[in-house]
Amino acid sequence: MLNLGITSRSFNGLTISDTAERMAAGGFRCTELCFVHPELPGWTYNGIGSLEGITPARVKEAAREFTGRGIAVTSLGIFTDLRNPDPDRRAAVIDYARRYIEFAAEAGIPYLASECGFTPGRRGINTDTYETDYENIKATIRPICLEAEKCGVHLALEACVLDIIPSPRRLKTLIEELEEESHIRLGAMLDPANFLANSDEEGMFYYLKHDISYFHGKDRKINATYGVNLGDGDIDWKKFMELYIRFADKKPFILEYCNKDNCLEIKKRAEDYYDAAFQTIISRLN
Repeated sequence: MLNLGITSRSFNGLTISDTAERMAAGGFRCTELCFVHPELPGWTYNGIGSLEGITPARVKEAAREFTGRGIAVTSLGIFTDLRNPDPDRRAAVIDYARRYIEFAAEAGIPYLASECGFTPGRRGINTDTYETDYENIKATIRPICLEAEKCGVHLALEACVLDIIPSPRRLKTLIEELEEESHIRLGAMLDPANFLANSDEEGMFYYLKHDISYFHGKDRKINATYGVNLGDGDIDWKKFMELYIRFADKKPFILEYCNKDNCLEIKKRAEDYYDAAFQTIISRLN
């Protein structure tokens, strides 16, 4: 069975209790919690959000709303800018991440998830900053991972063709370099839509199958900037699910981009792709 979840951002604005109730009623099994709810507000994409009034106890209480309904809280989604060129800003990001680590540790949440980050208006690989951006992201990730591991939490990085880590191979290289240099374990939060323009489904697993913390489930047209709902883009989901079953079965697969109105439809698409992949694998064994 596909370990299928949905990010809490899909229920932006609803209370934690209402969000957990809707997830449970829909049969979701896990979630990525972001601070987009009235009791836990302030999340800011690619930036540093307000944590005013948010305490480890409040995050633990929120997590219990999910776990009490049978929904595992896989991660806290921080999704900040890890490679900002301003050293003071990077230092602030590290302090911000430390607060998230404290929240996750208290609530028993295993992962903290972030993208690489970007400068608005200059997203992508820029030749004048490419090498320094790469060194900057390593310098930011290193203390975050060290602090997280002390607390039993791990950082899962979501990379993308649009960012400084543009391919599964480059993410694997980053993971290996950090492990060799600093003995830290960076995980991969694999979103296949983010790599579609430079890697097929098999290539993603070829490089990252041993490093996957969990998945995002969304889609993308191969030459598009923005993602779409699973099944509306160019990913071969049957092939992807065959690889998921072979290399990452039961890892959390957390839908994003869908919302409270269409999430059950998208959930069924994912389950149907998984079932078709499973039957294909079984047929080969007979």
